[in-house]
Amino acid sequence: METDILADKDYNLLIIDDEIEITKAITRQFRKKYHVYSATNADDGFAIMEKENIQVVLSDQRMPGMTGVDFFTKIKGKYPDALKLILTGYTDIEAVIGAINEGQVFRYVTKPWHPDELDTIIREAFEKYELITNNRKLMHKLQEANQTLEEKVKIRTLELEKLNSKLSDLNVEKNRYVGMVVHDLRNPIGVAESFSSILLEDYDNISKEDQLDYLNHINTSCSFSLNLIEDFLDITKIEAGIFELNLTEQEYISFVKGSIIHEKILARNKSQEIIIVADPDRIVMNFDSNKIQQVLNNLLSNAIKYSLPETKIIININVSGNKVITKIIDQGSGIPEGELSRLFQPFQTTSVKATANEKSTGLGLAIVKKIVEAHNGTVRVESIVGNGSTFYFTLPLNNTLNPQSK
Repeated sequence: METDILADKDYNLLIIDDEIEITKAITRQFRKKYHVYSATNADDGFAIMEKENIQVVLSDQRMPGMTGVDFFTKIKGKYPDALKLILTGYTDIEAVIGAINEGQVFRYVTKPWHPDELDTIIREAFEKYELITNNRKLMHKLQEANQTLEEKVKIRTLELEKLNSKLSDLNVEKNRYVGMVVHDLRNPIGVAESFSSILLEDYDNISKEDQLDYLNHINTSCSFSLNLIEDFLDITKIEAGIFELNLTEQEYISFVKGSIIHEKILARNKSQEIIIVADPDRIVMNFDSNKIQQVLNNLLSNAIKYSLPETKIIININVSGNKVITKIIDQGSGIPEGELSRLFQPFQTTSVKATANEKSTGLGLAIVKKIVEAHNGTVRVESIVGNGSTFYFTLPLNNTLNPQSK
């Protein structure tokens, strides 16, 4: 430990004793390990502390004019981190122990002392000093990090009120989200538990057909629960500002074609067809592929859920000025006009029912809106009851955001 201390830092030891031979003896013992300063009285010791960064002070208790304990009381306010050690005879032990209890003295050394014992005490004092100062540095860094986080929250939430008020509002909103997630998870988890309990209790008497049906119910419930948790984690990351874009230059049309393979399978299961219509047939632009794939998947999965079997879902892509417009057009039952305004809010659903009883987390469109807006784009919906819906989002053709921008 001693070698490590001296390897990268300088440590200063101050010795105060009116007996010069004592200060010389202690100086000889420690001069190769630390920078050693000495004084024969409290006033001279105080003067040294004002000039030098003293980490450890070793003072005699009985000195002319001022005792060691009184000296430590004097410097406690101005040099709170300095570790204070006191040399004392047995007759002064009671006063020294009192000073230790009051936090003015770290340790005491009785006269006469053993060099090895003194060496250990001095080393432990420097180690204690290091712990104190490192803790202060850590607290300072934590305060800086907390301040930075508060500024991010303030900017991202666009609050004009005081930070404490906004944090309180966010905490209420967080609790509301958690409550909704717990409520929405209770039913699918209950379904999975019920069917699994039936299988466990009476497996041998259940037909293979019923077993498969129960397992499908369990699988569907687990899939919904997992999707809800993943969507909830996404929305909470976005709301907390833990959201980064990794923009790269890519060809958009081929990206879209490669990103919807899973959705095409889901559409085939309902005898639906996904058609891509693009003009021009090649668009090179900057975007975050993972995030935009999430946008496409959310919009397409909704179109599949709310469209009837044997219908078509069209992805229309075109360029208008500096905007790339992507439309998802379905042939579903449409959404009442009065319900359109709340579509992109978390946990908001409409009165429209999925055509195969598919479930929705109520978070997908809120995530879509956040991702598109982070790209400097917009997302909108047009719908007429009985004639289907068109969800469309725009992305800048020449996006000026830097890669990995927040």
